[in-house]
Amino acid sequence: MRYIVLVFLITVGVSCQTVTVPANSEVIDEQTTMKDTIQGEGTIVWNDFEGGFFGIQSKNGDKYYPLGSLDEEFQVDGLAVKFVLIPEREAVTFVMWGTPASVVSIAKLGEL
Repeated sequence: MRYIVLVFLITVGVSCQTVTVPANSEVIDEQTTMKDTIQGEGTIVWNDFEGGFFGIQSKNGDKYYPLGSLDEEFQVDGLAVKFVLIPEREAVTFVMWGTPASVVSIAKLGEL
């Protein structure tokens, strides 16, 4: 009997805890969404294999294969860019280079 009363009291005590939701919950949601993106600066690189393609290499050496083609203004080997990408880890490509990624935004920083 004591065991049942103890379990009951613990259950009631746990269920009475309050959860505080921050006032800026919208910001938390944005941060969660942004967590799935890759942002940075890098260089457009021309790869002369698998039929030839442009890729993005970040300053820290990570390589990204943009799904779809880059706009013509960004198809310049050595072009410095600032980018926001969404990695598409489930995507299957014939190109064995870099992480496949969708381009959210890309802007020129100038040529190297």
